[in-house]
Amino acid sequence: MNGLTALAFAFIMPIMSLFLVSELHTEPALIGLYTSLTALMTIVVSQKLTGLIDKGVSSKLLLVVSLAGIFSAAMMFSFATEFWHAITIGCVLMPLASSSIPLILTVIRRYADSTGKNSAKMNSQMRSSVSFLWIFGPPLAFLSVDQFGFDNNFYISAAIAGFVLLWIVFLFKAPVIEADKIKNKPKTKLPMAVWLLGVVVLLANIANSTYINAMPLFMTQELGFSKSYPGIFMGITAAVEIPVMLLAVGWAQRFGKSQVIRLGFIAGAVFYIGMYFNTSLNIFFALQTLNGLFFGIFVGLGITIMQDFAPSSVGKASAFYTNAMLVGTMIGTSTMGIISQYFGFKAPLLLCLGAITCSFIGLILFDAYIANEQRKIQCA
Repeated sequence: MNGLTALAFAFIMPIMSLFLVSELHTEPALIGLYTSLTALMTIVVSQKLTGLIDKGVSSKLLLVVSLAGIFSAAMMFSFATEFWHAITIGCVLMPLASSSIPLILTVIRRYADSTGKNSAKMNSQMRSSVSFLWIFGPPLAFLSVDQFGFDNNFYISAAIAGFVLLWIVFLFKAPVIEADKIKNKPKTKLPMAVWLLGVVVLLANIANSTYINAMPLFMTQELGFSKSYPGIFMGITAAVEIPVMLLAVGWAQRFGKSQVIRLGFIAGAVFYIGMYFNTSLNIFFALQTLNGLFFGIFVGLGITIMQDFAPSSVGKASAFYTNAMLVGTMIGTSTMGIISQYFGFKAPLLLCLGAITCSFIGLILFDAYIANEQRKIQCA
């Protein structure tokens, strides 16, 4: 369910910047407007929906609603002919669709807690299933666009979402949570550590989202490569992410989650430097392994470490993680559109480098904060 939901998204999200510019003839700067409004609406909707899980509302019902959002959004995008069509779909339907991500993350954590399984391992396994499907998803999406156009691509996404929707209705059983625990559960605020981690996640996703949106345009509009190449790049990255996510759990147990995430950020910085200065197609292919190392570690451990610091509010923490990612996407894509409008599609790679550097520094400051808090507790 997790992987196929991601596959439905893989036929929408990676091609969206290309769809807006080449199909709807939108100015690059307006990509940021689309992303910003969609992200803001998603933040509100996803926070409400995941909060309902913490209050005891059926996660199965909420997942059905979110999958219906993916199906409807994909179908409506196939009819879009103007920018305002896309932005309306993005604000009304995509928030429901995007809420499937924190909902599934919350269900995964609930399942791990109810069965006594290792939550970090469970999250990595689930995220690796996403990466496995993304090996094929974006390459097929860009190939579909290149050969058959955007409409057929959206039909494929709708078909996958419809299949998962039926699967949830007839086969999915949500983890059972004791009613007394929900009713007697006091309202809790997210601790400061989660907010600090949110800043780190936000900065790292500014880098990632800027790259994802700028790269297809950089490759096709500026370098003149085929529309199929951006999808191949994303597929290579996803293929590398899978073993990295699974191995990252063992690395984290040995060296610590934060230290392993630092390694991922360093790999990301080297990747963006290479993408900026390189001109060889073969080296572009090779560089994707560094991106896979960065993103595999980042998404494999990021959600777990955030949930660890808010064990009594897993739903809120999951939504907060996703919303931090969304705000990063909003800032990154908006800035990317403006930079691309005036300086070309290569220049946003410098924004990627700056953001990943700041996230690395932020993680160091977070570790210092946690160490200081632990010293206070020991002294008390």
